[in-house]
Amino acid sequence: MSRTNLKPITMKNLFTIFLFLIIGIVAFAQQSYQDVVYLKNGSIIRGTIIEQVPNVSLKIETPDKSVMVYKMDEVEKIVKEPIVNEGGTSTKSSGLKSGYLGILNIGYGFGVGHDSKGIDFGKFDFINGYQFNPYFSLGFGTGLKFYFDDSNTSLVIPLFADFRAHFIDYMVSPYVAVGIGYTLEATPEFRGLGFMLNPSLGASIKISKKSALNIGVGYLMQRAEGGSVNSIDLDFGISF
Repeated sequence: MSRTNLKPITMKNLFTIFLFLIIGIVAFAQQSYQDVVYLKNGSIIRGTIIEQVPNVSLKIETPDKSVMVYKMDEVEKIVKEPIVNEGGTSTKSSGLKSGYLGILNIGYGFGVGHDSKGIDFGKFDFINGYQFNPYFSLGFGTGLKFYFDDSNTSLVIPLFADFRAHFIDYMVSPYVAVGIGYTLEATPEFRGLGFMLNPSLGASIKISKKSALNIGVGYLMQRAEGGSVNSIDLDFGISF
């Protein structure tokens, strides 16, 4: 795999990447809550408050799109609570349970480093694994990486173990992942390219009962002929 000089990714680029990651996580987290109005007569109304006049009245839109109007002297309290699904279970849980875990990832890596050791790449990974509990999983993956060079594109096949640890059992759950393995060149000879290590940090965002959206930022260290290829990569994927 040939290499070429590329400008290292700047701190400004990294700040922008992390800013968009945080904004996305916060936006999804907010969608997991709803307004709940407790009335003095014992009724409980769930939905989204669309208008509120202090000390006078409020309007709340329910999930079926009905709009209810109440005087404030009818209201005991107003709170935000996790949205519940049809079975009455809170959606704030990550939903991760013991059993099979599949992960599909796509991503792009920005070459960093000096002395011709930084090369951009695109990638696709598929991981088959086992979820031990809401916090830990172990899997084995493969896929394709396309390394971009001024003169050609190198295609390689990674084979790796993937370990993931989620910090909390929540709808939006930060995680740390480590991929460790070996890479082969996608040629008839399948010549070994070298050892790879890919630690990453991100968040899983629950989108249904059994699936989640994954967004992460990682650092790839790939051994190659003549040295190492180092990249900062952005990952977007889904687990199921």
